[in-house]
Amino acid sequence: MGFLDELRGALSLGSNIRALTLRALVTEACFGMFYVVWQPFLLDLGSTLPQLGLVQGVMTLFAAVGSLLWGRIADVYGRKPAIVVSVLCRLVSLLFCVSARSWVSFIGFGAFMGLSATWQQTNPAVSALVSESVGEERVGTAMSVIMSLGMMASISTASLGGYLALNDGYGIIFTSCIAGELLNTVLLTLGVNETLVDRRRPKETGSLFDGLRSFLSIERGLLPLYVVSILGTVSYGMSNSILYGLLVDSLGFNTVQLGLMSTVFGLSWGLSQIPVGSLMDRHGRKLFMILSQASSIVVMLGYILFRDFGVFLVLQAISGLGHAMWVPAYIAVATSHVPAERRSLAMGKLSTLPLLLGIPAPLIGGLVYEALGFGAPLIIRLFALLASALVIFIFVKERREGAPQQGPG
Repeated sequence: MGFLDELRGALSLGSNIRALTLRALVTEACFGMFYVVWQPFLLDLGSTLPQLGLVQGVMTLFAAVGSLLWGRIADVYGRKPAIVVSVLCRLVSLLFCVSARSWVSFIGFGAFMGLSATWQQTNPAVSALVSESVGEERVGTAMSVIMSLGMMASISTASLGGYLALNDGYGIIFTSCIAGELLNTVLLTLGVNETLVDRRRPKETGSLFDGLRSFLSIERGLLPLYVVSILGTVSYGMSNSILYGLLVDSLGFNTVQLGLMSTVFGLSWGLSQIPVGSLMDRHGRKLFMILSQASSIVVMLGYILFRDFGVFLVLQAISGLGHAMWVPAYIAVATSHVPAERRSLAMGKLSTLPLLLGIPAPLIGGLVYEALGFGAPLIIRLFALLASALVIFIFVKERREGAPQQGPG
């Protein structure tokens, strides 16, 4: 079955998947440019790598709050309102970019973008909506088509973003992102159908301690994924989250080169996502989680050993394939361990603890770079990936639809 056949089959999964796919197309067409230029823009405003890391840390802190917040709201009031309001948070964050006169303005950007719980992560309300729209046996395919078409849109604009930035076109990029998020607010409001059947109102009974304990309890089946997520989030924050800044500051890459890297990454991810999603739905998700970690290990080794731009392009292609394998597999395994009435909150909690622990990671990564050089943060990431692969291989259990669900531990 070819790419177009897989695409037609996935888009037939329902109106919610089509609406989320259209939202991804709009978002990534605009943010394909933004991802490339925002770190170089901060450096142009006079920031240092540790200050850039501080902005990332603020984003991580508020992403932790947002993941828990939207997970709770989505389980009480519905998936759709949580998703729409999270997009409005993205819109507010972009206003700080347009008005920025120093790197300090990006603290506001980091706060609201993090609060949206949509920056290089999947909002827990979206995970729950997708799972309930198609059924657990098709989650991998559904998530894949959403991400695949989004990535295809991103690659079509990444190099353009690099070119515009090189010619002082940052304002055009930021404005286009604002217009895109305004359009997305309308698309989601009109195009998404609510999937939460039993809307539970917050209970008034019980002590504050009991409520907090229930709120922060960990689902037994998700414990290995917590470990993997903590290792991944902290090490990613120290390395990949500031990678473009590192490449500009240490290796002298320009925004056009960063745009090409982003294009290759997106092309690899976008073209492989739908076939990979279909394969993992048929052959199992755990295998693809391990393969994803293995590809990331190869990429980190390449970053550490080489400095040639051509090699970095090849590594970006490998990285794109690894991301295509990881995201839908991770979400499918996680959601399969949690009943529908707790699913969105459980996914939010699964993001929150790693994000809280990862708050200082970008700042630490910047300081490690200034003290020890370009390769130091990447070596830390490499060892974390090796540990994660071992945890997945030994402890992660894959479950299929129909298996009994476990309660909170």
